[in-house]
Amino acid sequence: MLLPTAFAMVYEPNDSSGPWLGGGLEAVVAWSDNSQAFGPSQGKLRLDVAALGSTKMDVGTMAMYRGGAQVSLERNASRRWLIPYFDADLGGLWTRATGSRGFVDGGFGLYVFHRRGTIVDLELDGLLPFTDPSKLGGVRSQLAVSFALW
Repeated sequence: MLLPTAFAMVYEPNDSSGPWLGGGLEAVVAWSDNSQAFGPSQGKLRLDVAALGSTKMDVGTMAMYRGGAQVSLERNASRRWLIPYFDADLGGLWTRATGSRGFVDGGFGLYVFHRRGTIVDLELDGLLPFTDPSKLGGVRSQLAVSFALW
């Protein structure tokens, strides 16, 4: 099922430019299958973009874009809440000062609520940029709400 998603995000890099706070939109293809069949019961494939502002003065705005997946850790979750998952993404960070820099991130999360037409999830990821990992590497957290329009 295709679900539009809105999310709030906090990105805390190792350097002193953050934390960065903001939000964005996500295009999600989600599934839920609580059967005995092989494979995870819940998951999402996603593409998203976010605008983030630093809490420090005169740093500017950051754009973060990425694509990836979330997959539940339980094969047959018999409940609709508190379902753990892991995630992995490939994306980029852009600021006027630094240009575009690629990254990978991955971590764990929790489907706080998971129904066919509504998903609320919370995740925590480690972000590893391809350039300047000692400065731009850090932690990213996100609260997302996915919902069916029809």
